[in-house]
Amino acid sequence: MIKKYKDPFGGIHGESKLSAPTPFKIDKEEALKEIDRSLDIWNKRKVIKKNFFMSLLEFIKKKEQTEKPLHWEFSDSSKVSVNIHLLWSKKIIRTLKNIPIEKVKGALISLKTFYKKISSIKPDLSHPDILKCYNQTAKNYGLQEQKVELKNQIDVEIIDPFGGIQVVNDDIYFNSLYKDKKIILNSIEKDKEIALNELNFSLEYFDQLEKIEAKKQVNFLKKKPKNFSFSYKTSTNYFDVYLFWAGKLIKSIRKVTKKETKVALVSMMQFIKSINTQSPDVYDSTVKMMYEASKNKYKPKRTSRLKHIELLSIDEGGMSYWSNKTHRWVKGRFDKNKNIFIAPNKNQ
Repeated sequence: MIKKYKDPFGGIHGESKLSAPTPFKIDKEEALKEIDRSLDIWNKRKVIKKNFFMSLLEFIKKKEQTEKPLHWEFSDSSKVSVNIHLLWSKKIIRTLKNIPIEKVKGALISLKTFYKKISSIKPDLSHPDILKCYNQTAKNYGLQEQKVELKNQIDVEIIDPFGGIQVVNDDIYFNSLYKDKKIILNSIEKDKEIALNELNFSLEYFDQLEKIEAKKQVNFLKKKPKNFSFSYKTSTNYFDVYLFWAGKLIKSIRKVTKKETKVALVSMMQFIKSINTQSPDVYDSTVKMMYEASKNKYKPKRTSRLKHIELLSIDEGGMSYWSNKTHRWVKGRFDKNKNIFIAPNKNQ
């Protein structure tokens, strides 16, 4: 007779070594729980309007006053700006400082999205922030840290944990989501804005085309659309459609019907809007041509107004270089007081 032994754990078994969650997966789960808690505390804060110029923040419940959110904290006692933390494995990986309160929720939501996109099975260690997260888990669990080549090329999209909010020269730089307050330093962003404005006008012109032809509205006809033209001098039923960028014709299609022309213009608008100006996808041949057009457009040129040869590009004997990180020409400057030329900072 086989003697049966009682199971002290009531038949409950732990996960096998193969099926048990990895420490990195556990840290991802904890990061998502903590960011939800931080968002919840932020959403429940009470805004008290003290005067015309300033709003002060305070928690509604006493419990919330003692519970500290791990992903954000007010940057000073006035509580008008916030420091936001990228937190992983109980450690602050990096901090974005002095964010205006109206932008905090968006940045926290972006941080949550960033956590969700990290693969717990095969994390992208070429992403600098994900690599830091992985190595922090490794430190906490006594595992081997990784050293890999980080992404820094224009043809690779790097997910920004904070949704495009960056600190540039101690100023806040907002991406196109916050167009009203951003400082445009990116040449691709500049040309994107110009292209979208031109397309908006072309679409408006196209929608009013029949009225224009009938009434010959002089004011509207003073400016011609850049993104389409008539294919035939004697017909208004066929059009040539153009993709312009940085003052250069990138692509065109010819002899398109009126109905298809509207579709092509709207599609072009969507295409341009989809371009990530922080990490343009130059694997796409069209985006690559647009990128090069912007690069050539803003390249320092030899003109009568150029006072310092150092402002030219390196290939022309100067010091200016194109940055694959910030997508702009990085130039030096002339110090009049010291009468010397100060070279541009490296690796910007």
